[in-house]
Amino acid sequence: MECLICRSVTENGCLAFCGAVICGECEARLMEQTVDEPGYDIQVQAFRLLWQRQFLAARDRHLADGDHV
Repeated sequence: MECLICRSVTENGCLAFCGAVICGECEARLMEQTVDEPGYDIQVQAFRLLWQRQFLAARDRHLADGDHV
């Protein structure tokens, strides 16, 4: 699978949730990084896209025939 944040191919042992994975390097960076450090906005954007995909998938599963978006 591909890391949610850095897009590198990940091996077993990575952090997996909601159908996404985070490699060990990105996981460590997440735990140590502060808001004012470079790269923080990239991490926020990656999670924002994940949650948007999750929301849209859940919404689409709950639409009945004839429902409008």
